[in-house]
Amino acid sequence: LENTTIHQLWWAEDDIDFKDLENQLNMEIKTVSTVCQPPGNIIPVHRDVFYAIKTKEDTTNKHIVRANIYLEDWKPGQFFQYEKNNDWIDSTKWKAGEGLMFDETHIHVSANAGLSNKYTLQISGYLN
Repeated sequence: LENTTIHQLWWAEDDIDFKDLENQLNMEIKTVSTVCQPPGNIIPVHRDVFYAIKTKEDTTNKHIVRANIYLEDWKPGQFFQYEKNNDWIDSTKWKAGEGLMFDETHIHVSANAGLSNKYTLQISGYLN
């Protein structure tokens, strides 16, 4: 537990323009949060199962996805890896505003072995 710390802030529709984000991402948004991953912390290999959405709604015939958007330019030591077609892909050297979209079939891992916080925006919902 000592090296899996993140700080997550959840946003409501009163705080952020969900409709604007929905139009940009072509999805129906259910949750929006910002995540701060301090230096020296990891989120071990896992897949998101979207438990919060599934316990609140009937998700039958809906494709649940998460957009993970980097809020600052990449700094050395920060990385995100994900599995695609039985191959692992490294995400580094990103620019603020870039990101990835994945569903519950994608295995991934996040780490911050750098010297400053890593900030991301996580938007979850249904792909249109």
